[in-house]
Amino acid sequence: MVTKSRSSAPAAKATKPAKRGTIADKRASSTGDTGKPEVRIFMSYSHYDVGAQEKLNRHLAPWRRDGVTVWYDENIGPGAMSSTEIARELRRAHIFVALFSPSYLDSHYCWDIDYKRAMSRRARKLMRVVAVVVKPCGWKQTRATDFKLLPKDGIPPESSSSSDAAYLNAAQGIGEVIKAVRRELTAKPATPARGASKSVQKSKPRSTPPRSRRPDRRR
Repeated sequence: MVTKSRSSAPAAKATKPAKRGTIADKRASSTGDTGKPEVRIFMSYSHYDVGAQEKLNRHLAPWRRDGVTVWYDENIGPGAMSSTEIARELRRAHIFVALFSPSYLDSHYCWDIDYKRAMSRRARKLMRVVAVVVKPCGWKQTRATDFKLLPKDGIPPESSSSSDAAYLNAAQGIGEVIKAVRRELTAKPATPARGASKSVQKSKPRSTPPRSRRPDRRR
């Protein structure tokens, strides 16, 4: 997100954008110690809601130890072009998590750029989109009403009897999406990269001409 309202999530080393494909085509380059495909989450939030982002990220700790990478813009390295790196990480992500709040809905960068890009990729089956309501806001007047929100019933943590229970419910909901993405990653074989070596066709053995028989001089 931009200055006061920028999207974010833990940074991974920059790599070349992968070839376009469905979620199932985004095979992890490394499964790490878990032996499971890596799942990448792009966390989008307003910087006014950094506290909510930190709380949700803590509740996602078990998943982060299980081969899930959570990326947000505070992990952009010094000297890097923030808009370029944000766009690249969004393309690499399997799941887009938006933290809804009045500041998020009011942010041009969060709502009009990041969220719009994510919904476009969702429409093309390139990523999953999850919305977590972290503060009371007018999300019911947005297009987000078309799908289920977290925590349960879209009730923000501060309006719940236990904020920790609400964040845990949101993390569990995200966990179900992670499982679904992993099922897709393991069910479909990877799309061959461009320039992959073509199978060499076996050359047909040369036919040798039959040897001419010498005339039988005994006749």
